Amino acid sequence: MTGNASATARAERPTTETGRTRVAPHRRPGLADAVRAEWRKTATMRSTWITLVVAVALGAFFGALFGGAGATDFAKLTAAERAAFHPVPDVRAFLFVHLVTGYVGLRAFTVEYATRTISVTLAASPRRGRLLAAKAIVCAGVTLVAGWLSGCAVLFAGRAVLTAKDVPVNALGEPGMIRVLAGTGALLALVSLIGLALGCLVRNTAGALSVLATMGILIPAMAPLYPEAPARLVLGYWPITAGLRLLSLDDDPALPGPWAGITVTCAWAAALLLAAYVALRRRDA
Repeated sequence: MTGNASATARAERPTTETGRTRVAPHRRPGLADAVRAEWRKTATMRSTWITLVVAVALGAFFGALFGGAGATDFAKLTAAERAAFHPVPDVRAFLFVHLVTGYVGLRAFTVEYATRTISVTLAASPRRGRLLAAKAIVCAGVTLVAGWLSGCAVLFAGRAVLTAKDVPVNALGEPGMIRVLAGTGALLALVSLIGLALGCLVRNTAGALSVLATMGILIPAMAPLYPEAPARLVLGYWPITAGLRLLSLDDDPALPGPWAGITVTCAWAAALLLAAYVALRRRDA
């Protein structure tokens, strides 16, 4: 009995060499944990889903609006001009729809700065580069799907109006149309990353949205007023308009091709995210 009691006592003692109870090492949070945390914040905000629904609705509205304008222009053509007419997708609606997906991105930071919860976020995820990457992954993932739906709303609403007015439209099987349909989500996801970077840099929703609107609408809309060389630069190498080349079926030799255009937008997004990372590291919460 004594031997058994001694063995039991030895078994119940701590097993560490120092005589202290061994504590399992605490696992450091990684990128996956940061992504899950950002997804929970995004998914539980009703305004996120309302904004994305608005993006799709605006896509349908502006698609139909510009489709009607295109039908009016077609009606003014002569018989010879109609015979030579070749339809191309109208991408002007994306100059407005992109503001909504950009807004989703910029709010990922500006809301936290406005509510002063950014300190809590940084305490939970002190590695600021990882925090920025997590926000970028969530924003891009959400807006990739919503952007594709918005793009489809733009294109199909415009097609419906044009078809009703007997205006020729591009066949869905036409070369390049799959790229146009699939590329809408990629372009608008990139715009959300640009918005994310602007939100981090400006830290204010109204200010960041104003910068985004200036970049995406005001400067491109004024391109016809510029001299030819600056106008070409804006149409081919400005963040939003360069990406719109992905949705184009024309072969304008003075502008970048579809893949070159979206690469330019990727470069802009990467440069702005790098600037946001530097600012996030150097600034206090």
